[in-house]
Amino acid sequence: MAVSWVFLSRAYPAVPPPQDVVKALYSDIGPRMIAHAIAVTLVNSLTGYTIALTAAIALIAGAYLNRHVDSFVHALNTFIQSVSVLVWAIVFVMIFGITSRKPPVLVAAAASFPVLLSNLYSSVRALDDRFRLLARLLGATKLEELYYFILPGTIPYLAGASRAAIGIALRISVVAEAFGASGGVGYWLMYSYNYGWSAGVFAWAAVLVLLMILVDILVLQQVERMVEKWKM
Repeated sequence: MAVSWVFLSRAYPAVPPPQDVVKALYSDIGPRMIAHAIAVTLVNSLTGYTIALTAAIALIAGAYLNRHVDSFVHALNTFIQSVSVLVWAIVFVMIFGITSRKPPVLVAAAASFPVLLSNLYSSVRALDDRFRLLARLLGATKLEELYYFILPGTIPYLAGASRAAIGIALRISVVAEAFGASGGVGYWLMYSYNYGWSAGVFAWAAVLVLLMILVDILVLQQVERMVEKWKM
């Protein structure tokens, strides 16, 4: 990878050599600015993910308890999958303005919501087929089935879906940050591009890649392993 990078930097002037990117990270940008930008992006992404998760669980619970809500959720799932994230980013920036923190949060929510909803919807149906008869034999009501059988059973599936959803939220929230002026890794990446600072573009891109790798390895993979015991 490093050898390819050096070769490309010599072949194409727009590609900065690795030493220029390292200098940009440690001297021109600095740890304090990087830490602040990462904090903004993480807050935007995780807030959006939390909104999407709450909405997905509420809709799935409603769909399990009511067939009319189930039809609505099925149609919503089809619709939401067909809308481009770029559309969400432009619409939210138009509505709330470029200085607002709401567009990155809402774009992260819109991007992660379909993953969570689809996964929960299919896992609830599979769990219902497996445990419906047992729950009825135990005399459980529909609400008790949901509380004691279905929701606990979705935890390992939800952990796997969350790993993908948070990764998507991190990647997509920077798109809305790039459109706006509210800070974050995406904002500074676009700022560097607008000023023609190629080393800064590569430096912020590297920050985003490393952030996603660390979040996945240190947090998401560990959570996924912990909830494996819930798998039925």
